[in-house]
Amino acid sequence: MECTAVVAHDSSVPDPMALDMTATENLQLKEQIRLMSIEMGELKIQATFGLHRFAGSDDDIRFYTRFAGYRHLMIFWSLIEPSVPLMIRTSRAKAVERKKETISVVRPAHTSLQTIDEFFLFLMYLVASLKERDLANRFFLVHQSTVSRIISTWTNYLYTILGSVGIWMEKEDVQANLPKVFQDFSDTQVIVDCTELRCQTPSSLLLQKSGQ
Repeated sequence: MECTAVVAHDSSVPDPMALDMTATENLQLKEQIRLMSIEMGELKIQATFGLHRFAGSDDDIRFYTRFAGYRHLMIFWSLIEPSVPLMIRTSRAKAVERKKETISVVRPAHTSLQTIDEFFLFLMYLVASLKERDLANRFFLVHQSTVSRIISTWTNYLYTILGSVGIWMEKEDVQANLPKVFQDFSDTQVIVDCTELRCQTPSSLLLQKSGQ
């Protein structure tokens, strides 16, 4: 009597080679998704007109803001940023004036721009002499009237903040650092330096006298 051995294969056990291939494909897909996310983020920044779009170009920062570079601009921003939430918006200030209310702090009204991009917009208006309509087209999420209010708001805010910074030295410090030629003048507080400019004048003394 012959016995035939039948070996049954359990189909529920996955093939190790297939598992390795699936794991490799998953890693590749994850890497592709990561790269696509980075690319989408970069495209979003490029498509949006704002300060971070020019973070890698100090030449553009100098052109639009007159700051030496992005790092210098951000240092200045770090100094004023803590007081930005206390900024009174132009539209809100007018409403308060009409109601004759007394307030200590007014939170900024919501706009479609981040506050740092509002600051960038203001600098572009001030430095590059761009018109409000042009700025509204560049920052395509805002209306021209909003651009006007942003400019008025930041003008008043920076005038107040920068105007409160003392620029004069104490009298004792001035006296301690006076040049020798001024040390005999005890009441010296400020030395105004004059700059000599070359200009063309007629060689004729008569014409020079007549101012022609």
